[in-house]
Amino acid sequence: MPGERQDEKSADKKENVGGLWESILNEVHTESRLSDKTVIMLGRPGIGKRTLIQALHAHAWPGAAADVSADISPEGHSRAVGLDYGFFGSRDPAEADAAVDPDYLCPAATSVLILEDPTFEKVLRSRLAADSLKNYAAVICLDLKAPWTMMEDLRLFLDVLQRITSELLQQVPLQEQDELRERLSKVVASYREDGSDVETAPTNDSALVYNMGLPIIVVVTRADGASALDTQKTMGWSETIEAYLRNECLSYGAAIVYTMAQGKNLRNIDVLYQYLMHRFYGYTLKAKPQVPSRDALFIPSGWDSQAKVDQAAAQLSGGGGLERSFESVVVSMEPAPPAAPPLDECE
Repeated sequence: MPGERQDEKSADKKENVGGLWESILNEVHTESRLSDKTVIMLGRPGIGKRTLIQALHAHAWPGAAADVSADISPEGHSRAVGLDYGFFGSRDPAEADAAVDPDYLCPAATSVLILEDPTFEKVLRSRLAADSLKNYAAVICLDLKAPWTMMEDLRLFLDVLQRITSELLQQVPLQEQDELRERLSKVVASYREDGSDVETAPTNDSALVYNMGLPIIVVVTRADGASALDTQKTMGWSETIEAYLRNECLSYGAAIVYTMAQGKNLRNIDVLYQYLMHRFYGYTLKAKPQVPSRDALFIPSGWDSQAKVDQAAAQLSGGGGLERSFESVVVSMEPAPPAAPPLDECE
């Protein structure tokens, strides 16, 4: 019937139009969505890594983080596992006000793979893909409440990271390897503060020695531990820790951020989040370097140089600069283990 044919044509036309609009909307949504990223987080157990991730999630997406925090055990986050997982939302740091809205959705997510024991290095490696290196960043966590462990831990996890990235880089074409390393070198060489037209042009002594092809951020957790470094026994430790950290990180182009995430006592969580988003997506970095600082240090990649480190080292108490071993200055304050009981002699 003519009327029925007309209705069928009209229905087909509406379906085509609807399909076209749906296609356009899906395309716009796909184009506007940020790509997901991954943080490789390394650090010994019990130093606040999961608390840090929760704080980053709460900063990125306050509404959703409130629901997650309700399920957290009052005993804390730490647990003994070979490899753990976390996540937080990814968004433009400038959208902080909008993110408070309960209906706000972060346009992407950052997964976090947590390794505490290098014994399980191969488990972590099995979860990483060489073709996704461009979407990775590494965070090495150190504990300011046990500062005598910091340099040992830093070197240990830098070695782990170097083995993993070396294996991953060998699996991508040479051109892509060069692009990843060049991108990191460019970040170090072209650092400038927001609003400044002057680059902190590095000299030859600040060139990268170890280029792993991905951003590295050394996060010092539990920065409230700095208050314990003002005693007679620990005089000068804060400056020593800063100088040695800066010297070690310089060779890797690693940034340094001191953080605290205890309840409502937050420090530099917004700075760390902003810096991660800056390195992942290129958002403007508005946070300024904080140097020197006992509990809020922030040194972005590219700001430091060997000349600046040497100047800081020359002012350390006791003389000798960085020639002395770190452990000979920042000595362990942990009580000595109890002596073993005497062995009974058998007659």
